Amino acid sequence: MKTLRPSAVLAPLAALLFAATAAHAQAQAPSVGTVATLSGMLVSRGADGTSRVLAVDSQVREGDTLSTQAHSFARIVFKDDAEVVLQPDSMLVLTRYAYDADKPQQDRVELGLAQGGMRSTAGKLALRNADATVIRTPMGSLQGRATVVVSLAPPQ
Repeated sequence: MKTLRPSAVLAPLAALLFAATAAHAQAQAPSVGTVATLSGMLVSRGADGTSRVLAVDSQVREGDTLSTQAHSFARIVFKDDAEVVLQPDSMLVLTRYAYDADKPQQDRVELGLAQGGMRSTAGKLALRNADATVIRTPMGSLQGRATVVVSLAPPQ
């Protein structure tokens, strides 16, 4: 009976795992921003339903729902240098993010604050097109480039 070395079995499995991981990474939406500062816990649920615990330098993508836990704050910096600071117990949906420095006609940012609070600071996109940024909340929509602070009561 022939015995197999562990490397003979593990090498093909490792190659298969690497290929599956690479294929999954290619299927994800491109990064639209980065977690710049984090105190506490920040969780992202992707458009495909997968959840990730984020850390400083983690990427966020269009379609992600970002949730801070109790006593947690997170600062996200987007590709156009816009910033969002999430307060504790907040949920923000990155509905749409389209920014290309060479194609201003395609600019569009849509965020949905489902609960909690946030502060938003405009970036390059909002400076060249004030109407391209929309933040939706249960109380209504905000549009424009000014710094926006929104705070909602926690769910009952």
